[in-house]
Amino acid sequence: MWTGDIASIIFTRIKIQFSSNLKTKYPDLYFTNSDKSQTTPKFPTVYIHEIGSVEQGQDLDNSEINATLSSFQIEVIDNVSQNRAKEIMEEVIRIMKIMRFTITALPEFQNTDSDYRSVARFRRMIGKNDIL
Repeated sequence: MWTGDIASIIFTRIKIQFSSNLKTKYPDLYFTNSDKSQTTPKFPTVYIHEIGSVEQGQDLDNSEINATLSSFQIEVIDNVSQNRAKEIMEEVIRIMKIMRFTITALPEFQNTDSDYRSVARFRRMIGKNDIL
């Protein structure tokens, strides 16, 4: 499990473990790991992006990746209200904490004229045989 696998696992865990109550409350809730906009955007959107992961735990042989310090930026974008973006980000945080991630940047709002955006960053050491 390395690099691409980690991002895929995190994406899947967030999407699957997301509260069914919130999925019902927001039927157009959309999860993505792509930075490309959809032709017809859906809101709210949860954008999960792996950033700057670094190899850790090298041994003398240095022939395998033993661990990574993995970092993710997660953005929640909504076109209705800041409160909706905040509610969804709280659920993202709950799931990331279940996977034992540290929040390195607590959620902040980066609103524009047309949308409400909550952005947070997470980091965790992930060992070679670690189970997320």
